[in-house]
Amino acid sequence: MRNPRWIASLLVATGVVASAYLLARTFALLAPGGPHGHDLCSALFASSCDGSLADARSWVLGIPLAGWGLVYFGTLAALLALASFVAGEFEAQATAAAWLLSITGVLAGAALTLGAWLGRTPICPLCVSVHVTSLALVFVLRPAREQMVLAREVWAGLLRSGASDPERARWPFVGFGCAALVAFAAYQWVYVESALRRSPTAPVTDREAAIAAYVATPQSPLPVYATDPHRGPLDAPVRLVVFESLQCPHCQQFAPVLARLEHEFGDRLLVVFKHYPLSTRCNEGLSVDMQPDACEIAWAAEAAHRQSRFWEFHDAMLGPGQRVTAGSIEQAAHVAGLDPARFEADRRSAAVRERVATDVDLGNQLKLPGTPATYLDGRLVRPPSAELLEILIRHELDHSAAGPTGPGRAARQAGRPDPRRPTKDG
Repeated sequence: MRNPRWIASLLVATGVVASAYLLARTFALLAPGGPHGHDLCSALFASSCDGSLADARSWVLGIPLAGWGLVYFGTLAALLALASFVAGEFEAQATAAAWLLSITGVLAGAALTLGAWLGRTPICPLCVSVHVTSLALVFVLRPAREQMVLAREVWAGLLRSGASDPERARWPFVGFGCAALVAFAAYQWVYVESALRRSPTAPVTDREAAIAAYVATPQSPLPVYATDPHRGPLDAPVRLVVFESLQCPHCQQFAPVLARLEHEFGDRLLVVFKHYPLSTRCNEGLSVDMQPDACEIAWAAEAAHRQSRFWEFHDAMLGPGQRVTAGSIEQAAHVAGLDPARFEADRRSAAVRERVATDVDLGNQLKLPGTPATYLDGRLVRPPSAELLEILIRHELDHSAAGPTGPGRAARQAGRPDPRRPTKDG
């Protein structure tokens, strides 16, 4: 049993480290300035976990799921430590308890992964790896049949020793009490740290009041073309037009919200990107140059769009923890897989600059309050939080299903894409 226990200890240590990283990343996402540091998920799996970690549904009983992972693996570590250092009969009892706890972890992990998949919410690849670690523990600790027999024997032994020798029965309960104390201490620590870092929870948005304010907002005619950078089908029942400056920190924080909406609504939502760099270099509507590199980045993004790689470039620039400057352009172009020569020629071309200028002129006509500025079926939504946008998108979907006379339909007719222009990005 020695070798399997060392393997089990290594698996538990892996789970502790992974859970600690995910918890630290969750806390970093709560920081006012956004996350800093290396995104391990993107490095290991080429897919960020931030969308899943930032999801409000990943919090249970006041702590994030990553915190529960730390509690879970910490308790397993306590049980395995007791099995190693406490001689006598309790060794088998602690091992059996660890095996039963790992079974619980596997079931919880399967439920969470299935729920995320069915709900079309972001799936965290590192979290899935943690669930796989739990599954490996089940088989490493002991074969299933042998463990079930052992668990029954341990329970029967506890009952017999409790009836015949109360003093002897006290020590196993002391051991399990120590493991429970470790679990409680871990939970309490995570809870306090989460409460300190999480901003006071705002009251849940009043759905009826939010819809009433939205409907009262005047609609603006927003021309949308098939060649605009977009995700989702052009004939989707709901349209979200987003004006962004790619050097804007608020746009960087909005990126996980956008990803969440895309996962949530799929083909029922069209997301359209419009450029609005906050720099006087290409935006005459500004009196202050707030983001000096924003125009250069916008031209580069439009050049990426000409190679049908706009969203790859967009996501590379606005990745969590990135410090967005003109110096980030070359790296983002490499990540997006752009042809370097064509990219350099396009980003300096008059056609690209004219294309960005068209979006800027539209934004100035709309008198945008800042970026990101989000227009849902022609109506400005402020603030563009995930909760509010989900409420309003569902409202628009309900009206779209009710018939062609709803407000969403009217807005879409006002800004129907030009069918004469071919689609580059989808």
